[in-house]
Amino acid sequence: MSFRLDQYSQPLLEAVLGSLREGILVIDRQTEVVLYNQAAIDIFNLSPVMTGPLRLIDITRNKAIHDGFHQVLEEGRPFDANLEIFGVQERTFSFRATPLIMPSAHEVVGAIGVFFDVTQLVRLERVRREFFANLSHELRTPLTSILAYVETLLNGALYDNENNLQFLRIINKHATRMQNLVRDIADLSAIEAGEFKLEPVTIDLKAFVDNLSVLVLPEATARQVTFRNDVPPGIQVQADPQALEQILMNLIINAVKFNRPGGEVVVTASFESDVRTLIAVRDTGIGIEAKHLGRIFERLYRVDKSRSQEVGGTGLGLAIVKHLVLNHGGDVSVDSTPGVGSEFRVRLPRPMTPAPAVFPATTG
Repeated sequence: MSFRLDQYSQPLLEAVLGSLREGILVIDRQTEVVLYNQAAIDIFNLSPVMTGPLRLIDITRNKAIHDGFHQVLEEGRPFDANLEIFGVQERTFSFRATPLIMPSAHEVVGAIGVFFDVTQLVRLERVRREFFANLSHELRTPLTSILAYVETLLNGALYDNENNLQFLRIINKHATRMQNLVRDIADLSAIEAGEFKLEPVTIDLKAFVDNLSVLVLPEATARQVTFRNDVPPGIQVQADPQALEQILMNLIINAVKFNRPGGEVVVTASFESDVRTLIAVRDTGIGIEAKHLGRIFERLYRVDKSRSQEVGGTGLGLAIVKHLVLNHGGDVSVDSTPGVGSEFRVRLPRPMTPAPAVFPATTG
């Protein structure tokens, strides 16, 4: 037995289903498609205008989807599964198929499939798991060293004048690393929760970066990297001074640390439009492989774990940059070529009208 919708029900159902974000497929016992909505068209990349009978096999060859519908039609039992559908991009869906039962005959006359896009939820869950795994690793390493050296001191090395100060310096180094990690986690949590209140003012970028160079030069000199401020005079940005310092210092120090002896770091800026100022931090460092570019702004994500431990840092700097920029209503992006270098670009609001710089710079 099959079923069809009458001339009054069809338009009503199409209007209701068209408003849903979930993809809907309704099939009869012969797996002919009776009804589908716009979300299903998008999911399966269907032509919006199709003529003639359309069967399930014409829409998808995904085995899990076919198995689910067949279970419903043959056994009358609902079917649930998570599945991946490949279209323009790979997406993950929670798929549920349930029977359509004719009340008068008490038999299954068709099945309805609902496709709920959980791609973002799956990604966030993966990020959450990786964050806690990475956090555990970041804390375990210094804690292990601290406990080992404390135990050595307690077992008599405290009175070893040749080594006791060195042991204490190592303990201090690892404790400082943990303190910085906890501080950055607290800062990031406050930024994400909206507790970091921005007070944007007009800032002259050239003077601002000049003042930051005082903080940058010791690290750059130690690593034999040249730092250059190529921001033209007159370029302004509307931003919170403390937040802008965090953004630029994180980007510049990263560019210095992941550089090579004899390399350089250059900061440039320009008015990109009537409402945006573009700031770029370019380096001649080790670069980043394309497979990492989509994830480097995630918390504690490290491209090269061994190099990251060597140069220090908490692994939260780029996540802080991203959220501070977003809180300004801007955006951040990166282009990179391994072995050549990277360029991080930050777009922030431009002052609506030219104005004297209220805060030309801050060095905290």
